[in-house]
Amino acid sequence: MEQSTLISNATVIDVDDGLAHERMRIAIRDGRIESISETATMRHAQMIDAGGAYVCPGLIDGHVHLFLDAGSSPRVSFLNADDDAKLKTAAHNAARAISAGITTVRDCGGPAQLLFRFSRAVERGDLPGPRILAAGSPLTRPEGHCHFFGIEVATPAEVRKAVEGQVRQGAAFVKLIASGGGLTPGTRPTEADLPIALMREAVAVARANRMQVSAHCHAVESIVRALDAGVDTIEHASFARPHGAPKFNPEIAARMKDEGVVVSPTAVSGMRIAQAIRESGSQNGLDHDAVARLEARRHHTARFCEAGVRIMAGTDCGVANTPFDSLVDELSEYVNAGMSAAIALRSATSDSARYLNQPLLGRVKVGSLADLLLVSGNPLKNLDCLRRPLLVMKEGEIVCDFRPAPTNISS
Repeated sequence: MEQSTLISNATVIDVDDGLAHERMRIAIRDGRIESISETATMRHAQMIDAGGAYVCPGLIDGHVHLFLDAGSSPRVSFLNADDDAKLKTAAHNAARAISAGITTVRDCGGPAQLLFRFSRAVERGDLPGPRILAAGSPLTRPEGHCHFFGIEVATPAEVRKAVEGQVRQGAAFVKLIASGGGLTPGTRPTEADLPIALMREAVAVARANRMQVSAHCHAVESIVRALDAGVDTIEHASFARPHGAPKFNPEIAARMKDEGVVVSPTAVSGMRIAQAIRESGSQNGLDHDAVARLEARRHHTARFCEAGVRIMAGTDCGVANTPFDSLVDELSEYVNAGMSAAIALRSATSDSARYLNQPLLGRVKVGSLADLLLVSGNPLKNLDCLRRPLLVMKEGEIVCDFRPAPTNISS
């Protein structure tokens, strides 16, 4: 049955041009924005009076892990949980994300079978949550980072089998683990440990299936391999070195810019994990100088901004102390790095949608999917208003409504 909604008295946020248009009406039909004007009308529609509040696009978190619990030891919690407990963790995380106005997430790695099953349940509306763009299980070297929910590969044939198998299950992109990581004991974040031949094979198979490729990269050499292989996005980009503190490399950053590669700095999770390590120590004995590596992501964000590198907002939610409402904190890190609030907002809306080849997302625009937030302030000037959305809409349906109930006054 056709569903129609008319939002009146709205201040519409144009994230691309950085403008706010007052006293607008937004007509929504079957999940898409049909018209935006001062005089839009729609018969038999659900009516929403925005009361002058701001309507902006639903937010996109470009790097999450739905099956990690964001506690102090997410790997241990994951390994100790059975399938039902894992699905409950994902459901909790998805509900927290959508209530925070995050209407799309890109899941960068989890247990493939459960992840695709969970994604389909959310898509059907069986569970509340954002739209999920899922990689499935990341590809890692034998006993490599995230091997406990990844697919271990050692030959090009194994890479091809892994990618094609996950494509058939519904993968939206391919995730490669190009270096060690702090989450996985026995791996070294300072070392590139996925051979370039395997990365190139993954990119070739992904391209044949019209899919993007993302690479987890802490080590400098892993970043170089990712660029040589032709990946689309680089996660973290920590510039970790075998000896000494991480050091930003302007030549590599210039290459990223020139080749149009997107970086998701995940700055907020870096700061939170660093704090956890200061308090309780590292869970990976081979992750030397972990605090310096993690905190460097905040500083590198500023350098990426200066270099003109494309930045996509992503939090790494699910890792230690990084719950699924952390995206505004990530955007605040970008503002601290020198971005304006308006550009930071774009990194989690229209820019992110463009980088992820999702043309129907990230904008309040005729023809776009009606993933919308109603907020009390202007997010082009102050991102804090995004922390408390008044209403969250996903494909034209109200999924969260935090507006105060009307007061009935009788004489």
